[in-house]
Amino acid sequence: MRIHVLRLPLYELGGVSEEPFALIVNQAPPEGDGWSMPALAVFAEQIDARGVWVTAHTVEIVDQFPPEIVDHVPMGGPAETVDGP
Repeated sequence: MRIHVLRLPLYELGGVSEEPFALIVNQAPPEGDGWSMPALAVFAEQIDARGVWVTAHTVEIVDQFPPEIVDHVPMGGPAETVDGP
């Protein structure tokens, strides 16, 4: 099992900046979904991770340096839906 830190874009809101991150846990046992591994979920919460993604596959983080700063969240129309068969 390997743990990666995925840096998310830095953002500023009201003069306060934050550099959020998520944990990527790969090569985990098949039962590792984050909830069946409570110690991992507790650890992620304690270190203030935005999320945890657990997978049995190997994951490589390609771009470890996201955009420097995000000062707004784009607002648009509702997401498109795709009709199934």
